[in-house]
Amino acid sequence: MKRIIRLIPVAAAALVLSGCAVDKAGCDPRALRDAGLLTKMNCDFSGSYDARAKDKEAQLAEARKTNAALREALAALEKKNELSKADATARRNQISAINRSVNNYLQQVRATNPGNEALSAQIREATARLNQLNATPVNASAANAQELQNRVTAVQQEIDKLQRQSSILTQ
Repeated sequence: MKRIIRLIPVAAAALVLSGCAVDKAGCDPRALRDAGLLTKMNCDFSGSYDARAKDKEAQLAEARKTNAALREALAALEKKNELSKADATARRNQISAINRSVNNYLQQVRATNPGNEALSAQIREATARLNQLNATPVNASAANAQELQNRVTAVQQEIDKLQRQSSILTQ
């Protein structure tokens, strides 16, 4: 009996010390569902639960920062997309204005010089350039913007040639 009485403090000390060996990774509440009361108490008293909660809060804060950065990036992309759409709309409007003015000018030139073959050939060339400009798809890419600008310049050059030819003929 004395032997059993001596073993009780040793067993209690071993039990208490074995509980101290639990770290915060070992105090996962999902893993401790079937653990004993002393293990759970040890996790609570050792601060492992609190340390684990702080780690999870830090992970959550980091995830929130990442989420906020992604939201800002998304907003920037959406704004850039809106600007691109506005730029494409401005190009469409520019092409429409060019169409109206060039068509009006070509009608005037045809009306004032109906029998001039050289002028008619230049009018056909200007009309072909205008049709090429109208056939160019309008989107937001930089390459497309450069192509559109090149075609607009070509139409403008053709109109300038036509104006010079027309002014020579009217003098």
